Amino acid sequence: MSKPVPILAALALLLAACAYNGPTMQAPGPAAPVMETGAPPPPGTAASVAPAPQGGPYAGTGSVMRNQGARCPDQIRVTNFIVRGNRVSFGAYRGTIQPDGSLHMQAGPSYVYGQFIGSHFDGRFWRPPPGCTYDLSLDPVS
Repeated sequence: MSKPVPILAALALLLAACAYNGPTMQAPGPAAPVMETGAPPPPGTAASVAPAPQGGPYAGTGSVMRNQGARCPDQIRVTNFIVRGNRVSFGAYRGTIQPDGSLHMQAGPSYVYGQFIGSHFDGRFWRPPPGCTYDLSLDPVS
């Protein structure tokens, strides 16, 4: 004697899956074409573009944020941070200021990253062991 309950339960699950209207995942590959409406994006959704920072040399300080083994100075002086258009050089570091004002640079295992807000730069400097991390505050040299 066969048991119709498991067969009916499987059939019910199959029918329920066909009627599912929830979120779906798309396989990798080209996306379906999107129709252009010609309308501008809603306010606040367009990519933000920061004003270009003032060109020339910048200087400021770095205050220690992370000091593994207490071997990092509490404060460092930063000079010769040079902005030319959307390019920045600082010793061995080279980088490009992104349209949103962000900057990421690497020289060997050390990093400088942060954000230009007008002509002010707030960022971080990290170097490997002893593992010093500094909070940077830089402004154009007058």
